[in-house]
Amino acid sequence: MSSVNEQLKQLALDYSAKKISRRTLWKGAAGLGLSAAWIAALEKGALAGPAPLHSQLRGTAQDKSNTLIVAVAENVTSFDPAFTVGDKTSQATIQNTFDQLTQYQVVEKQAPDGTPYKTVDTGQIIGMLAETWEYDATDASKMVFHLRQGVKYANGDPFDANVALQGYQRIYETQAVSYTLLHMGDAVPDASSFSAPDANTFVIQMSKPNTLAALNNVMHNTSSLDPAEIEAHKTGDDPYAKAYFNGNPPTGNGPYKLDSYKPDDSLVLVANESYYGDKPVFTTVILKIVTDATQRVQLLQKGDVDFSTKIPLKEYEGLKADANIKVLSIPTPLVHYIGLNNSIAPFDKKEVRQAIAYATPYDDILEKVYLGQAQPAKSMVPNLMPTSDFSTNQYALNLDKAKELLVTAGFPDGKGLPEIKLSLANDDVQKERVAILMQDALKQIGMTITIEKLPYSQFGDLRGTFQLQAFVDEWLSWVNDPFYHLTWLTSSTSPTDWTKFSNARVDELITNFTLSDDAAGREAASKEIQAIVIDECPFIFLSQPNWIFYSRQDLNDYVYYNDELPRYYHFTRAAS
Repeated sequence: MSSVNEQLKQLALDYSAKKISRRTLWKGAAGLGLSAAWIAALEKGALAGPAPLHSQLRGTAQDKSNTLIVAVAENVTSFDPAFTVGDKTSQATIQNTFDQLTQYQVVEKQAPDGTPYKTVDTGQIIGMLAETWEYDATDASKMVFHLRQGVKYANGDPFDANVALQGYQRIYETQAVSYTLLHMGDAVPDASSFSAPDANTFVIQMSKPNTLAALNNVMHNTSSLDPAEIEAHKTGDDPYAKAYFNGNPPTGNGPYKLDSYKPDDSLVLVANESYYGDKPVFTTVILKIVTDATQRVQLLQKGDVDFSTKIPLKEYEGLKADANIKVLSIPTPLVHYIGLNNSIAPFDKKEVRQAIAYATPYDDILEKVYLGQAQPAKSMVPNLMPTSDFSTNQYALNLDKAKELLVTAGFPDGKGLPEIKLSLANDDVQKERVAILMQDALKQIGMTITIEKLPYSQFGDLRGTFQLQAFVDEWLSWVNDPFYHLTWLTSSTSPTDWTKFSNARVDELITNFTLSDDAAGREAASKEIQAIVIDECPFIFLSQPNWIFYSRQDLNDYVYYNDELPRYYHFTRAAS
């Protein structure tokens, strides 16, 4: 998508400079596979020039009262809800332009420092596109959703149970990310598990009663595309228009809709006037694309944006001391780790992996990189998730032990080791600092590593095709369930088993207990898996960083969701 974005950017620049005609713009964009709605948004963005900041809006009709401006770090890379993974700009855009059948209940909590904040209770699943839902009274393996009547997509096309049915069938037929979610543990076996008895009733038939499928169903990846749009853009080789929607935003049914797009500058959303629910306070949301972290901080400090994403942790103390900035820091189950690919030498040897675990400067990483805004991480199942167990993790900084393990592996003082690359995406300062500390630490046991910084999209592609030898990464499970978490990261059949970890006993336990209602058995199985993973050491667990949200003082009603995607429709602004 980056090359397409570059071509789109050039088309937009040429059009705005009157070097090409409107017809040429449309022809060129269409040649790149864009839809009419998307090209119209591109045209509007080109004519509008750079998206405004608050300092440029003061005194205009589009002032702070109805405009939310967010500094984001990256362009959108995919628009298909069923296939987005990791790209926060894409995911946040989809989450705000699409609703799902259900959502989590918003609740009040307190941060460790006593600051009140809003979050969600993942144990309370309430209606969204479905006005209500329940497990069938006579068959608890059925989830029954009673849909709201009169719901429409932003283009006026209706949403009903038949549309939901086609949406879920598309998920299963294309084996999208959400297929892996719903199919987890064989909870929802195949496309025949979905039905629409009437226009207002949608049913999911599970293989057995369980609570995991309902949790997995909440995510934005289950959003249903408009069947009319799929029909318009499908091909013989691509009957579900996967390729088309990878680069084209589908029309949503959520509180916002796409208004304009200017590559490397902005994505603008406006309130969807046909939305069935409460109208958002901010009728315009400008996602200002700012790749430089320092500039994102400066825009926040000046009041040019309402909040910024991906702010380096080194800015924490300064921003916390700024009377104009609001800072929320809360513990979460997010884990930062180093992944070691078990299929690529030298990490095909357990002793080498364990040597790195004993050479890792855990305390320095927590203190120097995360500046006290993180918890220790010592297991596959993180703290704050049920059944988390750190008890078998004996790894601590011990260079002598690390050297002994290298001798056992056949690499005394590192002699004979192949070239080692430690890869990371270039959009995260903390991960780069971790890599530098690891490089220095491993040099002390005779391991020379090269740090490889990659563009986010390239890092994701190489990781997703299991080509990275060692990598600094993170994982946040959107469902607070250990077997959801373990399935993604330790099942040998998982598409995100990026370390190529494979253990028959782990696979057996995941198969037997993912959907089990035996609470004691589940806990024992989870702890056994954690002990195996700690011993096999495909991951070096580094930390559980706090989630830190930085905004202007007058921005209220931020809600922390477990997917860490902001819902712009919750936000309000304090009266000036």
